[in-house]
Parts: sequence; C-alpha cells; structure tokens
Amino acid sequence: MKIENGTSLGSASATGAAGVAGADAAGRREAGRGVDSANSDSAEISGLAGKISQALNQDSANRAATVQQLSAAVAKGQYNPDSAAVSRGIVGEALTNSAAAGGGS
Repeated sequence: MKIENGTSLGSASATGAAGVAGADAAGRREAGRGVDSANSDSAEISGLAGKISQALNQDSANRAATVQQLSAAVAKGQYNPDSAAVSRGIVGEALTNSAAAGGGS
C-alpha cells in the first residue's frame, strides 16, 4: 500500500511555525474579547454553570445536615427505619441495576 502525502512534515520552516503560533495568539485575543491572552488566560462560566454549582453546594449542605440528624437519632436509640420499606428499596435497586446491566432471567 502506498500513501502519498502532499505535505512534508520534515521540512517545516521556522517562519511557518511562527506563523502558526501567531495565528493561535490572534485567535486567543479574539476569544478573550480584546484582552491580550498571550500573557494571561481567562475563562468565563455561564450563568447556568454557576446555578448548577450553587445547587450542588446546597445539596451537599442538605446531605450533611441529614446525616447529622440521623447520626444523632441513632446515638439516642431513636432511629427506627421501616424494615419493609428498606427491603423494597434494596430489591428494587437490585432489579434496576440488573436490568440496566442487561441481566435478565
């Protein structure tokens, strides 16, 4: 099999490489909206990403509070979960995971 390549990678000139670097820097300046990005990097996070981050932080705080409440209830001997609900949850989760993994009878 013969492969013909019209470009020669071994003969890249220094001016060609500088031209590519110049184009890259120009693109970064344009992406940075007028800021010369050759000496600095910047990133913009959309409003949606900020809201997602806030929701995740709030969820973590809620989970921590719930764990603390459950821990206190267990320590006082006041935690009495519904055993039927727990068993239904365990079996349901196992069936869901089995079906998702392609396992079946």
